Amino acid sequence: MIKPCIILASSSPRRSDILKEYKIDFIAAEHKIINEPEYSGDIEPFEFAENLALDKAKSIENRYPDCFIIGSDTVVIFDDLSDTIAHYSSASSASSCLPPFSSTVNLPLLSSAASDTLPQRANRGLSLGKPKDAVSAFNMLSMLSGNAHNVYTGVALINKNMRLYESAYDKTEVKIKKLSDEEIYGYIRESKPFDKAGAYGIQDSQNIVESYSGSYKNAEGLCIEKLIPLLKRYNLI
Repeated sequence: MIKPCIILASSSPRRSDILKEYKIDFIAAEHKIINEPEYSGDIEPFEFAENLALDKAKSIENRYPDCFIIGSDTVVIFDDLSDTIAHYSSASSASSCLPPFSSTVNLPLLSSAASDTLPQRANRGLSLGKPKDAVSAFNMLSMLSGNAHNVYTGVALINKNMRLYESAYDKTEVKIKKLSDEEIYGYIRESKPFDKAGAYGIQDSQNIVESYSGSYKNAEGLCIEKLIPLLKRYNLI
């Protein structure tokens, strides 16, 4: 019996590593969503994550009509908006006292003109996407410092020829350690978190996470505990 092929619609090394850790045979192929939409708060965060996971998988289904395609998307939501402005104000004034970095990662200092680097405000909290630059990363981490936030990861499993389109999600609450400006700059310089929602990775060697509640793998970028039952349902593992 020929084993069905599994495609991961992602170039994320973290998602690939998780599948390998669980000894799942797959081929990685980048999805075709060029400009990923930002979460606006019109629907629940988990719905957005599931929908985008489905869209990513569907974007390559014509190329792999016989295969099972896995899509995934992560949304980071900061719910406590009461101190958001204070976070940015204090971060901006404090960072102006820091000297510029001369490392390979040039970290510009914050200024009042950096308003376009603020995270996306959503009706259901503040959505923290991937930082566009070091200033954006500093803003996000300054706000998350000492606070908890929620990580929603959606996963999809589709097969075009079977007309199969299923999805699931998981949520992990993560609390970031209280960080000084110097620690935030050091983290950005060493970890270069520009491909990570929320400007950090729970798995990074420079651990800035104080605690978490829920799935670690979900916070890492793939809700494997929700994906496994889907794969078993169709005898893929």
